[in-house]
Amino acid sequence: MNMFTEHVQEVTVVTIRDQQRQETVATVLHTAAELFEAKGFTETTIRDIATACGLSIGTVMSVGDKNGLLLATLDHQINEIHERRADTPVLAVGVVDQIAALLDPFVDLFTRNPRLARSYASILVAGENEPTAFTELSQTLIAEIEAVLDHGNSSGVSASARAVYFAYIGRLFSWSPSNDTDPDSLKQSIRKVVEAICTRQEIRP
Repeated sequence: MNMFTEHVQEVTVVTIRDQQRQETVATVLHTAAELFEAKGFTETTIRDIATACGLSIGTVMSVGDKNGLLLATLDHQINEIHERRADTPVLAVGVVDQIAALLDPFVDLFTRNPRLARSYASILVAGENEPTAFTELSQTLIAEIEAVLDHGNSSGVSASARAVYFAYIGRLFSWSPSNDTDPDSLKQSIRKVVEAICTRQEIRP
């Protein structure tokens, strides 16, 4: 066996291992997401996830602890929204309507399971797990808001985009079904904040 053949075999083994690892990660995350939705984050254990996957607890833990798995599953869903938006641009007319159209899919995602959303927010605030994906996705959303504001030929675009984003995040993670009648009321309250920020921006000299 020559050196070239040995190298090809080594690359093949590495490729297969990488593929198997990717498949394992995908299985764990998919199963974790289903259990978190069905049973709740607090009630779901790593053993539950391992049993449902048909994997060992150690294999599941190699993908992430329970907090890390929740971050990863929701980050994946957030990323899917961004990807769908890239394929289907927002067609709303007017700055406020366009920004509302950007934010509404995320409101739908997090209000579908408020308890899960609050667990996700608590993990982010605790800072024990590195929220790299969340940070990157946040920057993507801010950039999308900036693009809408810039198209409106407004000044102070960057600061206003961040103001809109952080107002939306604060309202989203503090929302509770016991305080509001339904998710639509949350969308309307966020829309009012967006409108107020955009109005203040427009009247700047």
